[in-house]
Amino acid sequence: MPVINRTKSLGLLAAAAVASALVPLSAATAEAAPAQAAGYAGSCPTAGTVTQGWHSGHDGVDIANTRGTPIYSTGAGTVIVSGTASGYGQWIRIRHDDGTVTEYGHMYERLVSVNQRVSGGQLIARMGSEGQSTGPHLHFEAHSSTSSTRGMNPGPYLAERGVSLPCTPGGGNPGTNFTTWGTSVRVRADAKLNAAVVRTLTGPTPVNVTCQKRGDMVTAEGYSNDAWAYIPALGGFITNIYIDHKDAWLPGVPTC
Repeated sequence: MPVINRTKSLGLLAAAAVASALVPLSAATAEAAPAQAAGYAGSCPTAGTVTQGWHSGHDGVDIANTRGTPIYSTGAGTVIVSGTASGYGQWIRIRHDDGTVTEYGHMYERLVSVNQRVSGGQLIARMGSEGQSTGPHLHFEAHSSTSSTRGMNPGPYLAERGVSLPCTPGGGNPGTNFTTWGTSVRVRADAKLNAAVVRTLTGPTPVNVTCQKRGDMVTAEGYSNDAWAYIPALGGFITNIYIDHKDAWLPGVPTC
């Protein structure tokens, strides 16, 4: 599939993006990975086919799939950009706890906002083909810091964090293995009963829970619980009532 080369139109990109105070980083001298490269355990950014890798004329890697494919944060951090920009259409940048920055472009829907704290494997967007693009894909970049002028090679960056491309969401940072129970179990975008339903489980399903948090109180199947499990591969949360474990708060699973 043909893919974009974002660095071919830097003058146009910069002029248009400055006006909106969102400036995609320009190509310059490639930077080495920072000393603390293994600063977090990585999560797969999205499922798909790698259609273009990192090279002198391309700041990142392109991963193609169908429109609406979930896009996930590769690690815990803070959203520093979430908006529109020429070339990208829409983009997101996340500053991680080790000081590195990851960048995501061309999505048709953004699900996080500036200054929002996100966890590794959290659903942040859905794949699209906005901006300079010939088909649905994620353009993913990794930067050594907020001041870097060109992305480092995302392959080694992700590999140092346990993720090899192409990848399966949930596989880079698998979390703790459980199995759900029950039927018609709703997976929601957040730990709230009014959050959007992103998927429904028709029966027992093996899942990898990366973290859990307190949310709305749920009463079902004779139980009440306000704990929710986050499952990156499903793109959301389910109440811990439907996790097949005797404890209401899952042991060994960190707080989101």
